[in-house]
Amino acid sequence: MSSEKNSASISGKISDGMSSFESYNNKEIYRFDGLGFVITGRLVSGLCGFVIIVLMLMITFSSAANSVMIADLGGSKAYTADVVITENSCSDCTLSGSLNEGESIEFGYIVEQIDWDYTQEMRITEIIVSVNWDASGGAGPGRQVTFEVSSDNNTAGESQNDGGGGGDISITWPINQLPETVSDTADSPDDFVTSFEKNGEWMGGRFTFTQASQGSNLPGINESVSYTITLTYYTWEFENIRELAEI
Repeated sequence: MSSEKNSASISGKISDGMSSFESYNNKEIYRFDGLGFVITGRLVSGLCGFVIIVLMLMITFSSAANSVMIADLGGSKAYTADVVITENSCSDCTLSGSLNEGESIEFGYIVEQIDWDYTQEMRITEIIVSVNWDASGGAGPGRQVTFEVSSDNNTAGESQNDGGGGGDISITWPINQLPETVSDTADSPDDFVTSFEKNGEWMGGRFTFTQASQGSNLPGINESVSYTITLTYYTWEFENIRELAEI
């Protein structure tokens, strides 16, 4: 009997509260006869509810933007680090010489030069193979050359042409290009670093003196081009490895 009275009392209080709230919603709070409208309790309640919803959404999106959902990433701990890139030159990869029209020089995996093997280097971001060439002798600068670079895993490669009396041609070969800051999940900082390692490539290519100048067929004219081929590679290291707080 006591529980029934309590239930009736609670129901009555809820009913009275709802009636009071509805009476407030229908009440005219401010009347602006000159402007032709009235502010009612319903408008005030709606505005308060709208403001509360907007504040809740702002807090929710702000929290999501500054958190890392470790469960979704699938790791035990979340780490982030700053990436430092270092330029490295290969002194044994430099080739120099000269070519007559129609001649070419091959290098790297094409002729099994071990100096161009970077398959065991795990932290290369990219490799740049360049040629600097100059016209030698002849009747003028109007010569054409072709520079081809490829890897043992992709023999299609890239090719660039150049003309005139000399110049520089550079071909960039991406391996594992990283942003300034990286993040991932791992069981330890060492595992975090290891997860970004990737095998390099065995590079190679060909440089060809494809066409002499228009005056090369004159008597006593002997045209050639001199060249220097170099390889530069860039490696990454992580600095300031830090664990992110689990959300």
